[in-house]
Amino acid sequence: NHYLPQDVAVRSVEQVPLDFHARYSCKGKEYVYQIWNHPVRDPFLKDRALHYWYPIDEALLDRAAGHYVGRHDFSSFCTLDKRERGDLTRTVTKAQVRRQGDLVTFTVAADGFLYNMVRIMVGTLLRVQQGKFSPEDIPAILDSGNRTLAGPTVPPGGLYMTRLWYDEDVV
Repeated sequence: NHYLPQDVAVRSVEQVPLDFHARYSCKGKEYVYQIWNHPVRDPFLKDRALHYWYPIDEALLDRAAGHYVGRHDFSSFCTLDKRERGDLTRTVTKAQVRRQGDLVTFTVAADGFLYNMVRIMVGTLLRVQQGKFSPEDIPAILDSGNRTLAGPTVPPGGLYMTRLWYDEDVV
């Protein structure tokens, strides 16, 4: 750990087969996106949580997030670039919104994620909060495969990878 940057630390080590690949052997991941929901920004959370000053109804957003759970084509929730598209189907096993004081967190776990997928999911939830979508609109957005129908991509500050799974039965 002495040689690592201050924001990285090794907590455990184990031996793996020679064909192990940290990215491609992963069976699932969990991300958290944090939103500071208060009229006044917190300077200590700059680039660590999205500052959203309008009131958030976390129960409404939790209901909306529930529509992400399941096996879906997440084309509508992916920034497409020049790379080959491939299979954009992912299985989301957990999607929930919780509040702890003024901090609102969106937690999502899946067998894999697409480019900007979590940030677009959060942007879409904020559109639900704004009344531009209802929670029941999310299945139609998923089915459409149309990126322009989903919400915006929120900034990266606030997004954290919190868990990785390497055993299939854990996800």
